[in-house]
Amino acid sequence: IAALMEDNFLLGGFWFSVLLNLKHIYMYVAPAYFIYLLRSYCFTSRTKACSLKNFSLVRLISLGIIVIFTFFLSFGPFISQLPQVLSRLFPFKRGLCHAYWAPNFWAIYNVADKVLSVVAKRAGLMDP
Repeated sequence: IAALMEDNFLLGGFWFSVLLNLKHIYMYVAPAYFIYLLRSYCFTSRTKACSLKNFSLVRLISLGIIVIFTFFLSFGPFISQLPQVLSRLFPFKRGLCHAYWAPNFWAIYNVADKVLSVVAKRAGLMDP
């Protein structure tokens, strides 16, 4: 964040990709971080109105190269075992409410799932 405050967006993108490789739970922040970098770095105009004439493809590519290179350095040694690594990072086969996942999000997910199933049963959209 300090790098972003100093308008060093490439360094900020690098450190965020390092953070994602160290602790993948921060993936929920990644879309907002991407939008911030896209708006602040890839659009060259500082006005509120974004237009394609102010968009810098070179800046987007340079940011992408830094992020991809960081992920390549992190996952490169495990390229032959990438499916195993990904299944360990994202244990969907063990269920979405596994102990390694963020409890706040999954608590909301469980409540919403229960409410929707009760509503669907009462509306006749689901068998009891």
